[in-house]
Amino acid sequence: MTHKANNTKYKKKNNMYVYGNAVKKAEAVPSKKYSPQIVPHKKYRPTEQERQEERAKIRRINRNNRLNLVYTLTVSGIVVAMFAICWQYLSVQAKVKENAAVVNSLQKELTELTNKNDEMELQINTNIDYDSLYNIAIEELGMVYPERDQVITYDAGVSEYVKQYSDVPEAE
Repeated sequence: MTHKANNTKYKKKNNMYVYGNAVKKAEAVPSKKYSPQIVPHKKYRPTEQERQEERAKIRRINRNNRLNLVYTLTVSGIVVAMFAICWQYLSVQAKVKENAAVVNSLQKELTELTNKNDEMELQINTNIDYDSLYNIAIEELGMVYPERDQVITYDAGVSEYVKQYSDVPEAE
C-alpha cells in the first residue's frame, strides 16, 4: 500500500509515470505562446556594397585565421625549444652528478692507495739494518769513505728522483 502511495506523486494527468528531477512536464497540446510564427520570405538580393563588405569581412577572417595559425606555430616552436633546453639541462645535471660520484670514489681509492704506500714504505725502512749494511760494505766489499776532494756537489732540482742523462759536471 505504501508503495502505491509513494508512486502516486509521480503520476501525471494523462496517467504517465515520469521519473527523475530533470523531466519536463508533458503537455497534451502545446501552448500558443511557444508556437513559432511563420513569416513569408521575400526574395532578398544584397546590393553590390553589401557583397563587397561581406567579401572584405571574409578576407579579414581568413587573414586573422592565418595570423592565428602563425601565432600558434610560433608558440608551439617556442614550447618545443624550451622543452629541449630543459631536457638538455637535466641531462647535463645528471652527468655532472654521475661524474662527481666517480671523482669521489676515485679520491677515496687514491687515499687508500696513498695510505697503503706510506705503510709499506715505513715497513721497508724499519726492516733495513744499517749496521749490517755498513759491515758488509766495509769488510766484504772493501769500501771506504771518500776524501774531501773526491766529493762533487751540484743542484739536482726539485725532484726527489735522480735520472742521469749526462755526465756529472766537473768540480769548479
